[in-house]
Amino acid sequence: MHAHVIGVGAVGTLIASHMRRVLAAPRTRGLRELIPESTLTLHLRERPFAKQPLAAPGRRLIVERDGALSVQDGFRIELMTAAGAPRALQPDSRGELHDVAAPAEPIDSIIVATKADATYSALSHLVERITPATTVVLLQNGMGVLDMLCERLFYDPDKRPHMVLASTTHGCFTKRPLHTVHAGFGSIHLAVVPNPRNNAVHDALSVTAVPDTPELHTLRGTLALLLSLPLDVHWEKVREFQLRALRKLVINACVNPATALVDCKNGELYGAAPAAELFRLVCTEASQVLEAHARDAKASDSNSEDASRLTSLPLADLLTQTDSEGMPLLDASLRPASLQHEVERVVRATAGNWSSMHQDIRTGRVSTEIDYINGYLCDLGRTYGIPTPANDMLTHLVKLKSRRVTGSWNGSSM
Repeated sequence: MHAHVIGVGAVGTLIASHMRRVLAAPRTRGLRELIPESTLTLHLRERPFAKQPLAAPGRRLIVERDGALSVQDGFRIELMTAAGAPRALQPDSRGELHDVAAPAEPIDSIIVATKADATYSALSHLVERITPATTVVLLQNGMGVLDMLCERLFYDPDKRPHMVLASTTHGCFTKRPLHTVHAGFGSIHLAVVPNPRNNAVHDALSVTAVPDTPELHTLRGTLALLLSLPLDVHWEKVREFQLRALRKLVINACVNPATALVDCKNGELYGAAPAAELFRLVCTEASQVLEAHARDAKASDSNSEDASRLTSLPLADLLTQTDSEGMPLLDASLRPASLQHEVERVVRATAGNWSSMHQDIRTGRVSTEIDYINGYLCDLGRTYGIPTPANDMLTHLVKLKSRRVTGSWNGSSM
């Protein structure tokens, strides 16, 4: 199996390093027996390594945990040039990297750990190597990426690759390129997006229940590999994953922009009255627009064309209660009070962490994931005529701060 990791930042380095450890270990028992023999390729941007020796990029990944270093090497490398063309490197017997023919083989499995706003650009250069038998794992913050990819890259459902959504609560940050500090141990949850070719197994929750057929081979192998990682990985049903992902979306919508704007760690927001009021406003708006979105999906259940337009996932399943008049209500975990309680719990539990958006602003990244977090909620609000002033304001302020930090005040897009 040709496995690839694209987006080798803090999370990507963590995942790729542990994937390499698992692939290098004997496959003698349990899930490891189900992992096919695999190569592992890292996709790196060429610019950071332009002034370094050819052997430098990707020669090793370092994960630091409580001061101890885990070093992994033996990766294949594809460097993406400024024009987007891949340049392939492979190690020789001494570990030195050398240019080889431009890559053309199909990608069997690809873990996408890029920022949400960079995903389309990254995958568009690889789309010709992604087949209906490929498994694409989206491991990122925010919402809306799956639908965007289905609309713009994988618009034919019959030729769409297997899609797996993943979310992590592991806390990590980049110390230097390809060196990540694993600051807080969390978990990873994943779900298989239903399609006509995996409908019988997408909610199986057991790799042994996935037949090793040609059309499911990479899905089976990818799930076995991910579930073998020593990172507390769980496969869950799509509905449970959606609830988890939407709760995380609202948590990120509260914490990420606030820490980026105030320049503070997560825990500094805990107990602050202005932060609590901001959380209340964001959570209230989020719950309102998510309920409208789920109701719209439910109303469109009888019209498959409308339903496919709304989302690639069955949002109507999130309406699990009814009010006194029989109107459907959003799942209790997505009601405002429950969301705010969860935000405050996470802020306290991750008190020593810097949010990913804060890191993006601090390092001068040109864009952030704000459009896929608060911006996603704002877009839903506009669709259903629901005002979202708190999320609108946070979105604009983060974009202004990003422009100020990067010196791009004269840009025309917001």
